[in-house]
Amino acid sequence: MSQATAKTESTKPYIIASTSPSRYPRGWFCIGADYEFTDQPMMLNYFGTSLVAYRGEDSKKVHVLDAYCPHMGANLADGCVKGDSVICPFHEWSWGADGFCNDIPYAKKIPEKARIRSWDCMEANELVYLWHDPDGGPPIEEQKIPDIEQASEDGWTPWYIRRVPVENNCRELIDNMADKAHFGPVHGSSNIVHFSNISEGHVYTQLMNADSAMGFMESNATYYGPGFMLHHATNSGNAENPPRRYMSLVMNVPTSMDSFEFLAGFKERIPVGMEGSIEAQMEYMKTIAEGAEERGVFADMRIWQNKVTINNPILCDGDGPVTKLRQWYDQFLVPIDQVPESLKERKVYDKS
Repeated sequence: MSQATAKTESTKPYIIASTSPSRYPRGWFCIGADYEFTDQPMMLNYFGTSLVAYRGEDSKKVHVLDAYCPHMGANLADGCVKGDSVICPFHEWSWGADGFCNDIPYAKKIPEKARIRSWDCMEANELVYLWHDPDGGPPIEEQKIPDIEQASEDGWTPWYIRRVPVENNCRELIDNMADKAHFGPVHGSSNIVHFSNISEGHVYTQLMNADSAMGFMESNATYYGPGFMLHHATNSGNAENPPRRYMSLVMNVPTSMDSFEFLAGFKERIPVGMEGSIEAQMEYMKTIAEGAEERGVFADMRIWQNKVTINNPILCDGDGPVTKLRQWYDQFLVPIDQVPESLKERKVYDKS
């Protein structure tokens, strides 16, 4: 090949390969704070369908069922709760937490096929989680969300949760863990003195130390599966800001193959003078969430809303381990028996 031909080939416009995953990921997904779920049915539109979530009057546990009543199609989220059952608003068919119809007021016999899906869910860290497996498998014991002591200890505000719809595949959000170069332009972080990723089984951690508008930041962000990330951070403070210690959540639940609900959570040390008022604490946390619009966790959304899925990104030597992160995430997009054994090994990618 001549030099002229080689130059022509190298200057051809790069073709972006853009395809989304063909199935929803497997794992635990955080669907909100525990106080959001009461004996009033709550509608959740996830995984291409509608679900109903409620807290049983008897068990006090959160239950999640398919929302559409198979009798005549009403949405159970428009009904009410009695005991541990949810009652259809259309004809008052009663559906138990196990998904079986347990009463029809005007029928002598309940049809044998009167059953809807009951979803596995769990509570930990003052949050509620939903298990999803496209192959119908039960929750994997070693992937259970751990109880994180700091999330439930005294002296912290309740979680403040904000939900935002995003029109893109949820995989786009995960790239942030390895995307070292975006923290300056998007979040205002500068002088990143340490940046590393750690992969081990279903857990993926990002460690970062950098300058920020609130002083020097030490950050530890960990995904427990594909849908729930808990972030611990401290800021040293500066002339304009006091030292700060906080936790935040970055969560996604697919609503379709090309959209997801982005849930951001915030928890701070209770400010002096607010110890006895949950209302004051939540109002304070609302201001914290609003402060995340410009440079915080919500700053990414203007990118997500308009970006294209790119399967073959052109990466440079200053980028983080994007390819390694995607290999980790791919384990949630294949049947469990196709997950490579090598992903169980601890791997450290230091891009400092």
